[in-house]
Amino acid sequence: MQTASRTATSTKKTSTLKKSGKPKSRSSQLLNHLIKGRTISGTQALRTFGIYRLSAVIHGFRKKGMKIETKMITRKGRTYGVYKFIEEKAK
Repeated sequence: MQTASRTATSTKKTSTLKKSGKPKSRSSQLLNHLIKGRTISGTQALRTFGIYRLSAVIHGFRKKGMKIETKMITRKGRTYGVYKFIEEKAK
């Protein structure tokens, strides 16, 4: 019965196939999510994309020159970061 409850639960996921038919990497799915203007927390990244170390992926994006804002949130005595992609304005 435990298996049945796992299969009954579904999460909303976007298509993970590239035009070439190969699956997209987890980090590229996350980047696409952020570029669309959405935010992400560690828990959301784990549930949606299977990313355990979100801060490491964000660090990699920043090293490539992407601007990502971190907002620290404290709820019920716990503090966590929420990340958001910052679009560069055209000059």
